[in-house]
Amino acid sequence: MGLGKLGNALWTHVGREPSGDPFNSIMMLEHESGRPRNPFINAGAIAVVDAIMMGHEPKETLGEILQFVRFIADDDSISFDHKVAASEMAHKDRNASLAHFMKSFGRLKHEVDKVLGVYFHQCSIAMNCQQLAKAGLFLVSNGMNHHTGIRVINTQRSRRINSLMMLCGHYDGSGEFAYRVGLPGKSGVGGGILTIAPGEGSIAVWSPGLDHIGNSRLGTKALEMFVQETGWSVFGD
Repeated sequence: MGLGKLGNALWTHVGREPSGDPFNSIMMLEHESGRPRNPFINAGAIAVVDAIMMGHEPKETLGEILQFVRFIADDDSISFDHKVAASEMAHKDRNASLAHFMKSFGRLKHEVDKVLGVYFHQCSIAMNCQQLAKAGLFLVSNGMNHHTGIRVINTQRSRRINSLMMLCGHYDGSGEFAYRVGLPGKSGVGGGILTIAPGEGSIAVWSPGLDHIGNSRLGTKALEMFVQETGWSVFGD
């Protein structure tokens, strides 16, 4: 959505480099004048949310986000888990600190509370493994979802999103995931991982037990075993 709305101007809001720090770290923001390292750490996701709001109220932006997720997953039953969003809001101090810090550098254009409201809800979209895997299908085939026959993004953007997932999708454990699994992937602290095997398939796993970095321990092991069986690693058999 960010690339669709802003094109390459999105990268003035957020970088494209691995962070090397925990997903909720504030340290790198201070070194880099409030510009997050990449879109997949908390500060980067907050910056992207701010960018796609484009002066709209939170309710409008959330409607767009949900519509987009339903579109790429081809499933209109997907919705927000409002209980999870409320829990995120009740424990917002760390993320609020990140947002206020970015705001102090002029990086956020909207009110912090409005940006966080959107961010916490988009973090609380409830999906099962099948829905999540279907949502990633467009990244398997150069931006085309062959299940629906619809092109979601162009080939270049698909390739670049996959490269960012490979480099940054597992926080400061991205190198370890690339070493063990060898596929672009994005983890979440809910225990889910979406993994893309270009030209082959989209795989989603879920197990809530996290390692010290914040990635699913058993989910990573399952994907490692899957790649050993299939040979789907982008680095070869």
